[in-house]
Amino acid sequence: MKSPARILVVEDESIVAFNLQQRLEQLGYDVPAIAVSGQESLDLVDETRPDLVLMDIHIQGNMDGIEVASRLRETHAVPVIYLTAYSEDSTLERARKTLPYGYLLKPFSERELHATIQMAFERHRLESDLLHHQRLLQQALDAADMGVVDLDADTRRFNASARTNALFGCPEDATPTLADLLACVDPSEREALAAKFEESLVSLRRFSEEFRLLTQNTTARWIRIDAKVWSGRRMTGVVQDVSSRKQAEHRLRLLNDGLENLVNERTAELKQSLKELEAFSYSVAHDLRAPLRAIVGFSRELVREHPTDLGDDGLDLLNRIATAGQRMSALIDALLHMARLNQMPLQLRVVDISHMASEIAAQLMEAEPDRVVQIRVSPNLEAMADPTLVHSLLDNLLRNAWKFSARSPVARIDVGVRTVHGETVFFVRDNGCGFDMASADRLFGAFQRLHRDDEYAGTGIGLTIVQRIVMRHGGRVWAYSEPGQGAAFHFTLSN
Repeated sequence: MKSPARILVVEDESIVAFNLQQRLEQLGYDVPAIAVSGQESLDLVDETRPDLVLMDIHIQGNMDGIEVASRLRETHAVPVIYLTAYSEDSTLERARKTLPYGYLLKPFSERELHATIQMAFERHRLESDLLHHQRLLQQALDAADMGVVDLDADTRRFNASARTNALFGCPEDATPTLADLLACVDPSEREALAAKFEESLVSLRRFSEEFRLLTQNTTARWIRIDAKVWSGRRMTGVVQDVSSRKQAEHRLRLLNDGLENLVNERTAELKQSLKELEAFSYSVAHDLRAPLRAIVGFSRELVREHPTDLGDDGLDLLNRIATAGQRMSALIDALLHMARLNQMPLQLRVVDISHMASEIAAQLMEAEPDRVVQIRVSPNLEAMADPTLVHSLLDNLLRNAWKFSARSPVARIDVGVRTVHGETVFFVRDNGCGFDMASADRLFGAFQRLHRDDEYAGTGIGLTIVQRIVMRHGGRVWAYSEPGQGAAFHFTLSN
């Protein structure tokens, strides 16, 4: 149960004091003591710790009630209500400066007494709550190293906290004007900042700006003000020194610029190296073709002109030389084709993938009419891509599917599309021999083959070409397979 409020009575007339004590106790208050002089009042406040003091202005001793109340304001947060039979203007003016919680002019009714006490308690509670929140706010501002501003839109004068004045180089207790603040701003930003202040004050809009201050050294200091203009023509907000963040942003920007320049230099060097390497590869491959043709041609000529002189072993060796030469010629052709693909500029347009895949399938079936192959191409497959490069991509994938499904009784090859998380994914799928996914990382490497030559012939460069074409379009390519269960190659064309 809540204990009754404790009220100290300061009254030097004993009859009046006793009567007041009785009336207070009847109203439910506790009166722990009655004081008759100023010093006794101060002693009893220390001893009894009352919740409120009813203070007669004219009391015994060398201090009146107003002087006692003034001392209590300095030492105790206890509300004071004055009791007086006098209402001289000079007395009331002295009493007003002590910020009392009420006046009761003698004589007064119990109703007046109770109402005045309750209003004093409510005011004291609100002031205590406000002081508590102000302390919490100040702690937060101190922790964030922020100051406070309160600008009068009419007088253009600031009520600034000590931290705010320190940020602008003003005395701690100064009340600078808007002109004083602007005088501290870097001249290159002063006019624009003044215009933004005026715009916020006139339109009652939020003000949030960062600006540089004038400094005595070469290190720039940056200040940020976040404030709101209220209908009472006052702008209130917080001030913060953001120099550390600005300097960090500047260093990061310099670092990024340097890194970007370094990346551009290295990229240019890499492009030049790749260009030179491709030119060298093209030159070497091109120059190899003539002697290679001579080796293959002369081998065949010897077999044709001197079959009996060479004997069976000699014929076998020459045939093997010709076969190896043909394989090497195919590799050179593939290398030249890959080099040309990297040098060709992209010519983007809408490509009819369905039509292109159907034409390649028809050519494959025409070349081997005896094979039983079911090729299904989904209709309306389109993409924004380079038609020449996409034709090479499809040709390599379909020829792979055709080759690796050769041992299936009824080969099946599907060309289609599906949507995955909003992305268009094309695929070429077969029911051929497949491969082990443990070796999938070797699929797209140049000259990397997962099957022996005597099983499935090839150069080992077709999927490398597929990957480069897809990458030039900003897409991805990957495969899924199981041995004996066929393979499915998926690719995207992001451009």
